[in-house]
Amino acid sequence: MACHCIQCRKLSGFYSASIDAPEGTVWTGEAQVSTHATPGGGVRGFCGTCGTKLWFRDKDGATSIEAGLLDQPTGTRLLEHIFMADKGDYYTIADGLPQFDQWGQI
Repeated sequence: MACHCIQCRKLSGFYSASIDAPEGTVWTGEAQVSTHATPGGGVRGFCGTCGTKLWFRDKDGATSIEAGLLDQPTGTRLLEHIFMADKGDYYTIADGLPQFDQWGQI
């Protein structure tokens, strides 16, 4: 999914492309991960050394990984754009994927 919320835009300058993390995903280097609680009840994970965004865990426990972190092909593709109501005015989207103003409108 591509998230265009204000938080993702401010963290990336664009939008955040992420993939769902399977339940039970093991994080290596956990001691170097810093976290930030979001206003909506989620948690963001960052590299404690360089500040790179690593993952987002929603308040319900669903976790997504920043797609750009993975070195190998993921076998996935974007399915939708969310939080389009917050999208920056400095880019357009012409990929034909569904677009939603909020989360969970499917």
